Amino acid sequence: MANVAEETIRPQRPILIGVGSAILTLILLCLFTFTSAVGVAGWEAIVYKADGTSSDSPLPLALARIVGNNNYLYHLLITIGLLGLIASFHGLMLAAGRSTYEFGKVIFKDSVIGKIHPKYNTPSYALLLNMGIGIVALFSGKTNEIITMAVFGALSLYIISMVSMIQLRRKAPELERPFKVPFYPLFPIIALIISTVSFISMIIFNIALAALFLFIMIFCFVIYKFFTRKKNKNSTSIV
Repeated sequence: MANVAEETIRPQRPILIGVGSAILTLILLCLFTFTSAVGVAGWEAIVYKADGTSSDSPLPLALARIVGNNNYLYHLLITIGLLGLIASFHGLMLAAGRSTYEFGKVIFKDSVIGKIHPKYNTPSYALLLNMGIGIVALFSGKTNEIITMAVFGALSLYIISMVSMIQLRRKAPELERPFKVPFYPLFPIIALIISTVSFISMIIFNIALAALFLFIMIFCFVIYKFFTRKKNKNSTSIV
């Protein structure tokens, strides 16, 4: 969102409307899916399949009880879900491309991933790098574990962002802020508490992956310190 805000004319308004409407839409759809699916035949019908195994697709199971598995409405629902999955991939590509581009621009000064395409003005090199990483991840056959690692990363980002924002507002209250979080500091504190509780819960149920995530973060931090120190030495020698 921070990188997208740099590309908008008035970020304080479009970002608030875009993200706020997206979150509101998601909440309404989740509530509608929950109430309508459970209302078909109870919660057991949308949690357990016919063979007794659990499922994470409540709406298709509920619709199948009404129209059957071969009805066109059932297949239409599956198609809409596939389009939604593709849309989420687009969001991941946007976030991954921008973050990798910023990483390359700040850390690796003259690297390819820190440059934009001369014709399309997009971080195409960073997107290609992420595409390669994604292909390797798919062929690894460990998509569930990779998704869990991504959740660890997202929760870490939420926690760090909330702590950083609170500290910045406290240490530099005089800074110009075109956009201010509504109901500060209530909303950031609530987000920080939810993120922390979720992170701890993830660790309890995924101890091995949590240890691997910690190792990756330490490794990346060491690389970051190495290249920033090298960059600072080069800048000092030039001066």
